[in-house]
Amino acid sequence: MSRDSEPTVSFGVLGTVELQVAGRPATPLAPAVRALLARLVLAAGRVVSADALTDALWGEQPPADATNALQLRVSKLRRALMAAGAGGDLLVTRAPGYQLAVAADAVDAYRFERLLETARSATTGDGPAAALARFDEALRLWRGPALADVGDAEWALAEVARLTELRLGAVEDRLELLLEAGRQAEAVADLERLVATHPLRERLHRLLMLALYRGGRQADAITAYHALRHRLADELGIDPAPELQALAEAILRQQVPAPAPATPPVAEPAAPPAAAPARTAAALPAPQALPRHDLPRRLASVIGRHDDVQRVLDRLREARVVTLTGPGGVGKTTLALEVARQADDALADRVHLVRLAALPSGTDLPEAVAGQLGVAAGGPGPAATAALVAWLGADRTLLVVDNCEHVIDEAAELVEQLVATCPAVTVLTTSREALAVPGETQLAVAPLGVPDGPADLARPGDSPAVALFVDRARAVRPGFVLDEATAPVVADICRQLDGMPLAIELAAARVKALPPREIAARLHDRFALLTAGARTSEARHRTLRATLDWSHDLLSEAERRLLRRLAVFRGGWDLAAAEQVCAFDGLAADEVLDLLFRLVDRSLVVPDPTTGRFRLLVTIREYVAARLAEAGEPEGARDRHLAYFTELAERYGPQARSGADAWARLTEEHDNFRAAVDRCLDRRDGVDAGLRLADALFLFWNYGPRYEGVRALTALLAAGVPAPAARAAALQRIGLLGVYYPTAQTRAAARDSVVAFERLGDRVNTATSRLVVAWEGQYDGDPDRYRAMVAQAIRERGDTDDPWWHGTVHYVEALLDLRTGAFERSAEQWARSLEWTRKAGDLLLPAGILAHLGIALREAGRPDEAIATLEEAAAEARRNPSPHSTAFTLVQLAHTRLDRGEVDGVAAMLAEADDTARRSGNPRCQAWAAWGRARIGYAAGDAVGAADECRRALDLLQEREFPWARRQLWSLAADAATAAGRPQEADAARRAAADLKASR
Repeated sequence: MSRDSEPTVSFGVLGTVELQVAGRPATPLAPAVRALLARLVLAAGRVVSADALTDALWGEQPPADATNALQLRVSKLRRALMAAGAGGDLLVTRAPGYQLAVAADAVDAYRFERLLETARSATTGDGPAAALARFDEALRLWRGPALADVGDAEWALAEVARLTELRLGAVEDRLELLLEAGRQAEAVADLERLVATHPLRERLHRLLMLALYRGGRQADAITAYHALRHRLADELGIDPAPELQALAEAILRQQVPAPAPATPPVAEPAAPPAAAPARTAAALPAPQALPRHDLPRRLASVIGRHDDVQRVLDRLREARVVTLTGPGGVGKTTLALEVARQADDALADRVHLVRLAALPSGTDLPEAVAGQLGVAAGGPGPAATAALVAWLGADRTLLVVDNCEHVIDEAAELVEQLVATCPAVTVLTTSREALAVPGETQLAVAPLGVPDGPADLARPGDSPAVALFVDRARAVRPGFVLDEATAPVVADICRQLDGMPLAIELAAARVKALPPREIAARLHDRFALLTAGARTSEARHRTLRATLDWSHDLLSEAERRLLRRLAVFRGGWDLAAAEQVCAFDGLAADEVLDLLFRLVDRSLVVPDPTTGRFRLLVTIREYVAARLAEAGEPEGARDRHLAYFTELAERYGPQARSGADAWARLTEEHDNFRAAVDRCLDRRDGVDAGLRLADALFLFWNYGPRYEGVRALTALLAAGVPAPAARAAALQRIGLLGVYYPTAQTRAAARDSVVAFERLGDRVNTATSRLVVAWEGQYDGDPDRYRAMVAQAIRERGDTDDPWWHGTVHYVEALLDLRTGAFERSAEQWARSLEWTRKAGDLLLPAGILAHLGIALREAGRPDEAIATLEEAAAEARRNPSPHSTAFTLVQLAHTRLDRGEVDGVAAMLAEADDTARRSGNPRCQAWAAWGRARIGYAAGDAVGAADECRRALDLLQEREFPWARRQLWSLAADAATAAGRPQEADAARRAAADLKASR
């Protein structure tokens, strides 16, 4: 029987797997052959290898003789095809596997996709009615969930996710057309059902809001918006997309545009309906077509560049030459092409693209450009330039010249000649450095925005970098979802990659085989990981290393030498640091300035003109660090870095609490100090150097990152055996850095330092260490015993006029009184401590002392004085910022206002305090902030939220708080848990509060 006379066979996967021969009912299939048939059907006539089929059928647990087992399944499928009347020869054995010899249109999934394309094309031609008919035809092919009876094999789940997303997108497109046609009444019921099924899908919510509003249900439309906003906040910690927020505002103002009227059949084709807004950082809208252009078709969405496109277009209307500069992989070419696509008739009548990346050095550039544009050059050099000038003539032309950096001089000369002789030509170039021609406007292309803060608290939905990662990840793994588990990891990946689009796209391509968490973990070796660029892209963009090799190879030897040595800096540097650290072995200090500016011009170093500092993007720093190692220079460069920043710490560290400039300078170089400590720990003889550096940084740590000081000093003591006096001093400082959040380690260090100084016969430091031990008494232990320690320390120290000592003694005594509830006496001690501290010239501690004084006044029943004192403390903390004082002052002022029933502004105050405390590693103030939120929530009737915040506050505080304060918190926790219907939690909280009251 000829092929033409064979019966018509169709296959279905949009539901259960189905085989149907024309004129016969669908044939039920045995479970043993369903998955095999589905896998072959979805290959659309392509050969599927035996290995792929084995993996599809049995996954990681294939049978012992997989080859025979597969042949047996194939035989069963052939018999099933013959029994259905389809003919067994449809299933062909063809190396390296098997092929189902049917056309794609015989498979309902492929017919569905073809109909979708037709429907979407129809929206630009025959109007909504024709497109709706095609969407309906496509959606009628679905009989239920795709591959409903195949099982949960990985390949099946991926295909189900893809097809389901296509189906939902088609439903959304159809509903969008209904609204465009003014048929919102038909759409509302379907939209309400779909929103309930997909509660986080924002396009559905947008359509529902429009349908409700246009149906006269404005209040219901706003209610739908608020339901989504609360759900996004509760489940993902993000806000609705800006488009949805704008729609809600328009609905409130009754300013939503009405749908366009239907276009009569005889009129010009209607404009396409507005595309649905994406979740965030949407792909740019399709540009207006130009009469003449030779631009490549956009193959992937352009994300996060809308504002940049408008900025470049604005500059092109003002300048004849605009150059987009930036490091390799930042997206200069993508941006330039998108600008060209969106250039309208007001800017240019025609647009032409010239790509220079593939041109080798020494190429005659005018002749090469003429060749790309199809212009008969008539010869190299001036002849080709003249031909280009004649070809461009007086036409208003936008000429895009891409990748000029490796032929920068030749490109500059040609562009200058074309602009000078063709008055209507505008040139847009991309290069890693500017052309430096007359009239040129330079625009630096920045990386995409990344989420701020730690991954667990970031708002990834607002980040173009995250949006790009998700978009590209879904291209290789359609089922990829940004959720509570993946969002923080993706945000961390984007931060580690500096928001660089090429690096993000390469990382997203790895989602096909690796989970995001493993990608993030492997970024320490990013050059081995990020090698999955598109085969059709230029070679220099296929791997991250190739992109940077391209830039590095264009540098002079002196530029390379400086660039690799800059890798030793962390967080940035200034010119003086670069001159001191990098000028050795073939590089003089007076050469650094010019070389550094050249690296800035080549987009390899990022300047900050407002501060005079420079930095390397992380990816570039890791690349040049490898080059530094290859050159055998890391030890020398790191030692010079250590020496420079030790001297800097010794110059500014002692002034940390008495000079705002010193504090700012130390904060500015925080990352470099960390790197210097790391260098000490790496050196065998680095302990003494590390303790010298730690001595200089102690005050900075004490008023800032205390946990960091504890960690550094502990590691240095573990790395070697310093002199007894140095060891005792380090132990004392560990104890002092831990007084507010004591641990077993910091408590032991303080006590060990007392013993060590006693052995050394150092009475002054013995007294200081004993005072540090007594400081622990603010939270627990026998207060009388700690008071006795203070008295002993005073005797040991003897007479002294040291204002810091007197201020600290009163500070500790005030804490002990505050702990035991002697609030009036505590207030007196705080006042004395404040007086002595100011005499010592300390600018940072007074805010914290005032905050404690405000607490004492508040608890003593003097609220007006407490508010005034805490407001003074807040002003002091902002004037002389220390993160601990700022956070502590704000939370105490917030709680005091809540005591007076004042709520306005308190939530914002708590949020600022919480963020400051989180950044500085201050769990105590984070706890007070959570406690404040619990109080606000409980007063507003949100018992569940209040109980959760109380639990968070208690977890953060542990035992590190005044007992009376913990008793108040436990009492609120009990009340909130009771109101929330959590009786066991409430009983436990009441017992804890009672225990604290009994132990008072």
